[in-house]
Amino acid sequence: MLDTSEFRAALGLFATGVTVITTLDDDGEPHSMTANAFSSICLDPPTVMVCIAHGTNTHGFMEKTSKFGVNILRQEQQELGAHFAKKPEDRTADVEFNYSKADDQLPVLNGSMVFFGCEVLGSHVYGDHTIYVGLVKEMRRNESGAPLMFYNSRWYNPAED
Repeated sequence: MLDTSEFRAALGLFATGVTVITTLDDDGEPHSMTANAFSSICLDPPTVMVCIAHGTNTHGFMEKTSKFGVNILRQEQQELGAHFAKKPEDRTADVEFNYSKADDQLPVLNGSMVFFGCEVLGSHVYGDHTIYVGLVKEMRRNESGAPLMFYNSRWYNPAED
């Protein structure tokens, strides 16, 4: 069996973009979490996937709403990436952000490079995560800036290397 800390360190050598997954909580209010377990699946139909840990609030809310948004962050949004990576009760910093609403009322994190509004097509429970496959119903693009990246357990800007 692989040592989990060594496995995690090895996975950290894969540079990823940073997304904030948005959905609605039980009161219909925006809920967000940072995730890098995101990928496109196919173009026709336009589908993506996200992996959400079972112990998160996001998992419970997505199970109820069957929809989610994916907001791809810009480098200038590193503070947001760090903020939403924490549990809601640990988000004590005064970080400025705001949302607009997608066509289906999903929260869109303003200023993100791209927003995908998705309807859950299917899910697969594996270990302590659920893999959600989402049909992209709406897309918004704001291509200014460079993407926020994460590599080797730290924020990463390839232009600085």
